[in-house]
Amino acid sequence: MRSLVRAGLLSLSVSLSLFSGGAADAFVWPNVPERIARSLASPDVSERRAAAPRIGELPSELGIPLAQRALGDPDVEVRLSAAEAAIALRLPRAGDLVIGWLGEGDARLRLAACDVIRSSPTDRSVVALGRVLGDPDSKVRVAAASAMGSSGLPDAVSPLLGHLDDSALEVRVEVARALGRLADPRAVVPLIGKVQDAVPEVRRAVARSLGELGDARATSALMIALQDGSQDVRVEAVTALGKLRSDEATAAIAPLLEAGSGSDAVLAPSMPGVRPGQGSAGAGEVRAAALRALGRIGSESAVRALIGALAKDDPSAPRSPVREALVMAGKSAAPQLVTVLSGSPSPSTAAGAALVLGALGAKEGLDPTVRAMQRGVLPLKHGLRALALLGSSEALPAVLELLSDADPTVRREAIRAASELLDPARPDGRAVDPARAMLLDAATPPDEKIELVRLLGRTGSPRAHDVLLPLATTKSRSFRLAVLEALGAYAPAPPKVEAVLLDAIADDAADVRLAAAASIARAGGPSAAVKLLERLQVAAEQDRGAIGLALAGALSRATDPALAERVGAALPSSPDVARDALLEGLGRMRGEASGKVLRKFVASGIDDRRKVAEALAGHPEAASVLVPLLGDADPGVRANAAWSLGAVGKKDTVSALTRAVTDPDVAVAGNAAGALGRIAAREGAASDVQASLCRAATDPRPYVRANAVVAVGLAGASCEPGLVMSLLQRDRSEAVRLAAAEALWRDVSRAQTGKDLERRALARCTGEDRNAAVANRCARLPVRTPGTDDVLVFVAPDGKDEPLSRAPYALVREDGLLRMGIADRRGAFFEFAVPKGTIRLAVPAQLAR
Repeated sequence: MRSLVRAGLLSLSVSLSLFSGGAADAFVWPNVPERIARSLASPDVSERRAAAPRIGELPSELGIPLAQRALGDPDVEVRLSAAEAAIALRLPRAGDLVIGWLGEGDARLRLAACDVIRSSPTDRSVVALGRVLGDPDSKVRVAAASAMGSSGLPDAVSPLLGHLDDSALEVRVEVARALGRLADPRAVVPLIGKVQDAVPEVRRAVARSLGELGDARATSALMIALQDGSQDVRVEAVTALGKLRSDEATAAIAPLLEAGSGSDAVLAPSMPGVRPGQGSAGAGEVRAAALRALGRIGSESAVRALIGALAKDDPSAPRSPVREALVMAGKSAAPQLVTVLSGSPSPSTAAGAALVLGALGAKEGLDPTVRAMQRGVLPLKHGLRALALLGSSEALPAVLELLSDADPTVRREAIRAASELLDPARPDGRAVDPARAMLLDAATPPDEKIELVRLLGRTGSPRAHDVLLPLATTKSRSFRLAVLEALGAYAPAPPKVEAVLLDAIADDAADVRLAAAASIARAGGPSAAVKLLERLQVAAEQDRGAIGLALAGALSRATDPALAERVGAALPSSPDVARDALLEGLGRMRGEASGKVLRKFVASGIDDRRKVAEALAGHPEAASVLVPLLGDADPGVRANAAWSLGAVGKKDTVSALTRAVTDPDVAVAGNAAGALGRIAAREGAASDVQASLCRAATDPRPYVRANAVVAVGLAGASCEPGLVMSLLQRDRSEAVRLAAAEALWRDVSRAQTGKDLERRALARCTGEDRNAAVANRCARLPVRTPGTDDVLVFVAPDGKDEPLSRAPYALVREDGLLRMGIADRRGAFFEFAVPKGTIRLAVPAQLAR
């Protein structure tokens, strides 16, 4: 992904087959709300029953009043449907409207009331749930406990504590879980008393909740639970001890690292109803949980135990729970790892220690790693991987020495390591001569030669040109493509490199033309732009796409006003396949002259206006032109204008974007919310955007909510207490929960200390969210690479390799913001200054739920 981003050319796929269905669901005929309202007022109960399920399909401003009315209907079926609608529409203070249902004779109504209160809790409704904990139906008691735990209200604690001994095990489980979610210290001692409950499911829930409460008083009880007869309970107990970060527990946890090798026989004395080894978790899961716990504890003794586990670890595995745990322990583990490498460890231990030092970025591990490789203690291929992870250019000489090693595995690893240690933006010619020697060696396998060519490109050294240029016309297609790619690593490219790339862009083979175009886009300068513009007028249609791609990139390094005028003059007669590339190039071209040319096309056709609104993100001086485009008749133009204002707008554009947040088109509203966050972060205008963003965080459209939540975090603003945590816990949209996790981590990282409620919310999400992406985002603070890239994205249907013209898209950036809109006539869109890292396409906004 990093190499593609640096290239500025990226093709992503999204399943556009979804467009055939579902889009109609978002459209509501104007007479439908009136028909539903009339049916709900009908004396015919069957007509009301038929209408009630449709309330949730309506927009919130139309559906909420009807849901409120239907909640008071005398018919049970109508009320049940209204409850589902109230949850779907996020009806404000809905919990107060169903308090009376808690005393109804029909258990379905009592269950529905609990669900409504869970989705929209209020002080009154949560207090009322306390009485339902004595309901004769255990399912109702479970639902009540779950709703109380989700409420976050202290008033829920006392009633729940009174039902820890409920006769139904499922109720005891839910009560224990609820107490953990509420994070109230009053629950610690009563929960400790339930660690030895007769039922494993209850003991498991109790252990998890004690971990969430984070109170050191639970340490001894949890250490006893490590010897439980249920593997599931042991997993939760050791996980909880890791959350407590108590070094006192290290000695008890360390033996669990031997789980799976006979330790399963070491179990607690038998308990009523419990068989030894009972539980769904295996011994491997107990061991994995123990590793994570020791990594969290991170003490000297915990690190020592983890290092001991490296002896049985497989250093060839791409991922290792042992190494990940040591990385989790942090830089404090580095001194012991260095000591290990300086001694005489086993090959596995040495490899693991070096790889962890590399992953930690511990520069003090460089010399010990190299010496261990030289002494034969550390296997060379693993040592090379460790040096690559370390990322220090000081490691390059040791890596280059192994380019000619007799072992092909070591040679390939050395090439990969050298490539990762080099950055074309910082020319470094040390690798040129060793790579040249291997390329000229007839014994070097073809696949290694291709990687050596790419390595030469990574050097950024002009001396590499003499090696690469003669190879640009080789007959081997794969070898030639690698050479063309390597030549594009130098920016700006010297004239002799430009000449070779310009020749290749006229090649008969499409993949050669594309590779040359991508390299010119990365490295071509003004002279290449002039020649490409001339070619564009006479090129065959199949060549214009590649020429346009190359020209747009080359224009980004040009400033000549005369060239900008020439591009503008060529636009009216250019075909669609090149027209968007020219507009994009003017956006990427520096100076006011190109922005002035762009403004001439503001009143052109819809496709031109969309591209101009996107391209103006490259011209801060033209921000005032974008504001009127927020009122364009086409939503695609408005969406691009809103997003571009996020890149170039100042405080004086906040009011216009605030209005755009309420736009009926979801892409426009979502982009405007994201733009407000970006402007506020840049201009220090948190107070100017806070109110509108907090309102947007409750918008019925999920992508608008998601962008608003991320934007609040970017701006350094804050909404009402608990709003973001509530979205993380209750929102049905994966995008919104991801955004809430992003915002909470941003809040926690800014504060450094405190923020216990936010940390607990993230911990609960990690353990409970059913979506793996959300759980992973909640699990750890995202590690961000500083800097930005300009990226061209092609939107291709899932399973296809051709982009789709005018396809709707939603791009998820590394900072969590979503950009929404419609691709241009090529099926592409351009993103200025996207944060470095992973980007991906999500379901288009119109289909998101």
